[in-house]
Amino acid sequence: MLMCCSSKMSFLILSFLVLSFLSARFPVVRAQATAVEYNFVVEQANFTKFCETRSILTVNGMFPGPEIRVQKGQTVHVNVQNDAGYGITIHWHGVKQPRNPWSDGPENVTQCLIQPGKNFTYEVITSDEIGTLWWHAHSDWSRATVHGAFIILPSSDELADSPYRFPNYTLVFATWYNQDLKEISDIISANGSATADAAGYTLNGYPGDQVTCNNVSEPIYNMTVEHGETYLLRLVHAAMHEPQYFGITGHNLTVVARDGALVKNFSTPYVLLYPGQTMDVTFEANQNQSRYYMLYRYFDDSSVDTNDQNTTGFLIYSNPVDSTVNTTFPTLPGAKDNSTAFNFTAGLRSKNSRTDTEVPRGNVTVKRIILTVRVDTVNCSGSSTCPSAGTKSAASFNRISFAAPTELDLLRAYVGGNTSLYNTSYPLSPDEELENATYAYQGTNVIELNYGDPVEIVYQAIDAGPAGGHPLHLHGFSFFQVGMNNGTFDNSTDPASYNTDDPPELNTAVVFGSGWIAVRFFANNPGVWFMHCHFESHASWGMSTALIVKNGPNLLPAPAGLPSCSA
Repeated sequence: MLMCCSSKMSFLILSFLVLSFLSARFPVVRAQATAVEYNFVVEQANFTKFCETRSILTVNGMFPGPEIRVQKGQTVHVNVQNDAGYGITIHWHGVKQPRNPWSDGPENVTQCLIQPGKNFTYEVITSDEIGTLWWHAHSDWSRATVHGAFIILPSSDELADSPYRFPNYTLVFATWYNQDLKEISDIISANGSATADAAGYTLNGYPGDQVTCNNVSEPIYNMTVEHGETYLLRLVHAAMHEPQYFGITGHNLTVVARDGALVKNFSTPYVLLYPGQTMDVTFEANQNQSRYYMLYRYFDDSSVDTNDQNTTGFLIYSNPVDSTVNTTFPTLPGAKDNSTAFNFTAGLRSKNSRTDTEVPRGNVTVKRIILTVRVDTVNCSGSSTCPSAGTKSAASFNRISFAAPTELDLLRAYVGGNTSLYNTSYPLSPDEELENATYAYQGTNVIELNYGDPVEIVYQAIDAGPAGGHPLHLHGFSFFQVGMNNGTFDNSTDPASYNTDDPPELNTAVVFGSGWIAVRFFANNPGVWFMHCHFESHASWGMSTALIVKNGPNLLPAPAGLPSCSA
């Protein structure tokens, strides 16, 4: 009898250990606290900037849109009412949404458009994310004006020792166009024309005093601080195409988090962000009590013309004792200083060392996927929108330019077994025939993974000319950037240089022009998940695909009122 009970006890202990390992490696949705409720009304509103008044698409009449704030692990219900003149979707950038791709948002990938006059309630499930993420439209080019911060606060027992205990400000950087965004999107998607020219940039909706209209400076964003306090800045890069440096005159910044994950703190006079990225930094208000510039200035590693506007705000001490106003800009790296940009990006490290259940390593055999990343062309002869040359601009992974289905979103096609709407044949390394082809191939090709697969994706940028680097975003996951370098990836030697001890955990990673990056993760979130460049023109041209994670736990049930692809 004693041996029986002992055996049962050993079995129970062994079972507990196995389940603990599996739950760490393959997290599942747990019961959440009471959901937080938000109501979004998508509507047109008039704003005057850069000498023009125009009607833009907004949420609740705001630009930027409303900020969402929740505690770590909470679920958010966001009811979106579309009172605009065309369809829209919303994406919760950086929220992993375990087993819940239904509410992820990319148009015709995980849902169809919310049509005018209709509404849809998103269930946004947070898990281990912390800090600053963001939300934005994920249809056409609507995200230029439809976006806002998504703040995830630490639990009460984590707050005391975290950087999130400090008073904080959110700074959203965005691109402004004096053209209709739907028209821009339709033209670029149809005939691959060049990217529209931005009128300029805004900081929390303000162009800043370096922009003049009728010889009068445009409004500037002011941030008030108390001398001797430490502050947290939540930086959200919502721009469409332009990497930006940020700094504050006379004040050093301490980087504490990137993309909703803590990093090893480091002090720096500036930070660099690409479109899609977020960053949390702290600083001490320890200078003479005056007024100081906050400055965004572009970084450009491509040969494409860009708007070189300096976008400004003011840091103002609440009780100035110095009548002299500091009018000096912070010292930021040069716009073409590639090495500084590379070194800043390569220097990020996770706050804590990572385990084998987080980063595939050791004796684990990873599923390696090598994707060439390039701005491309496709043959469009015979199309009514094709330019006279018979080709149009495209963008691709491994020479495949992605085209989402239109009659049904990809997620419902997958769940319903409608495999005729997509192609699971995908070259998992550069295919010689495709690489030597004159044009990219356009199709709805997806990458299939099995649940639990240890995955490595190597992104190889091969267009050193006009395109420069690319910010690459993966929905449904964070990945760990284990390697990056210039030149061509060597499959036999480069993995030896990987950092698998404390690689940064990201949702948007940058591959520099003619260089490569390697990321690793476990495919532990079943469903359909979009992966794309966060330069909006490149996404419009097809620099994207979808990962389908099969054979895992059942997805959460499809929500009521899921939009239909038929108008």
